[in-house]
Amino acid sequence: MKEPAVKFTCDECGRGIAKAHRVCKGRRYCTTCYKRIFKRALCPRCGNIARLPNNDTNAICKKCERDKPCIRCGKTEYEVGKITPYGPACTSCAPHFREGKPCGICGKTSSRLTTAKSAGINIPVCPQCARKHHGTCAACRRHRPLQITPNGRRLCKPCLEIGEKICPDCGESMPAGSGSRCQRCYWKELLDRRIKMNVAAFSAPSMATAFKAFGKWLGQRVGDHKAAICINRYSVFFTEIERRWKEFPDYKALLEHFGARRLRSVLLPMKWLEFVGHITQDAVSRQENSEARRISAALQTFPLNSLECSILRGFSDTLHGRLAEGKTTTRSIRLALRPAVGLLLKARKLNAMPPDQKALNTFLGQRAAISGFVRHLREIHSVPITLPRTNRAKLQRKLTDMLEREMLAILRGDTEDNYRLHRWVALGLTYFHGVPRKVCKVALKEGKLERHEDGSHTLTWEKQDYWIPAIAKSQLLN
Repeated sequence: MKEPAVKFTCDECGRGIAKAHRVCKGRRYCTTCYKRIFKRALCPRCGNIARLPNNDTNAICKKCERDKPCIRCGKTEYEVGKITPYGPACTSCAPHFREGKPCGICGKTSSRLTTAKSAGINIPVCPQCARKHHGTCAACRRHRPLQITPNGRRLCKPCLEIGEKICPDCGESMPAGSGSRCQRCYWKELLDRRIKMNVAAFSAPSMATAFKAFGKWLGQRVGDHKAAICINRYSVFFTEIERRWKEFPDYKALLEHFGARRLRSVLLPMKWLEFVGHITQDAVSRQENSEARRISAALQTFPLNSLECSILRGFSDTLHGRLAEGKTTTRSIRLALRPAVGLLLKARKLNAMPPDQKALNTFLGQRAAISGFVRHLREIHSVPITLPRTNRAKLQRKLTDMLEREMLAILRGDTEDNYRLHRWVALGLTYFHGVPRKVCKVALKEGKLERHEDGSHTLTWEKQDYWIPAIAKSQLLN
């Protein structure tokens, strides 16, 4: 008879053994040492009779050893993966207490060695090598051990051996590895089940009926797959409406309570409410709400009792006074507050509060947007501050250089379509005649464009003729 191979050594007597009869606190015991050291005695914790080591007066039975929280993660209900010298460890934490050994394939040291017999691997290997033959099946899209077919497809075992089968719910054919039903029937059943679960949370029958109708509409709109995934998230929106109003209010009330930002996160429920006629969305009110939220966020940039906050809120009150008089808009207030916050941050960094001329000169912001705040500092806080003068000649040179680059880009083109022609005429109006670029589109739309034999054009606009040279490739460009 063939003797078993020696794999371990008894830590008590040193004899080679194939398998330890008992492992206690990291020490292995052979059968002889186990019977000699572990004697029947009363467990000091539970009072039951168990084999306890006679060399440890504080020893407790196996059941009491396992009836402790995991020594690493602290879980109380778990499956014991290893009894360490410090206490029991769950199956997830057990590898952290094992000694790392080399993988039988790649040689990488790992404490999570395993044997993948389904893949024909009978030696301990690391998880990466064990899952090397795993992947997504080309037919059922499940992550499983794969085999390569003669035509190069990577299929799992059911899809390779059986191929396709009939779905018991809809009668359509499906890959054999998909499970008991096809993907379409699975997601449809899951959507219906989640709708029923959420409907049970409503106390008002009208709201429960409305949510059920929304769930069916959502499945038709985005598909059962996506609807089943996101339906639980939208139930919170309906629950809050029921708690506050008991029925669907108008759009203004929803906007005032939730805000435009949160309503954007429930875009599909809002589209359904509009589809069934419960609300009518107002883009202007939504934009005003968004601007008000951004203004509020800008005013909260600085601490409430700081000088920066006092200056910024004073400027905001001035702007809102102009808004009440109809001289500005909420969007203009938000655009004016943004550079004001930037200038105050720059001044705080330079220890100059209120902002002085040095802070303004070093501030890189829009000149037109910061002008209102500079005037406010000068008139309300008596700060000797003025906007630095602009170098008009330098700005004109930049504009000319930009126009020349765009015109050269058009000259390098290979085709001459209407879009390219209109761009050339618009650039020519600004470059040759000084017509502002913002009115070029209006001039092209309302004016009369006439083409000459040499390829040049004349644009008649507001009883004045503007001549634009022809688009011709220059020899210097080639």
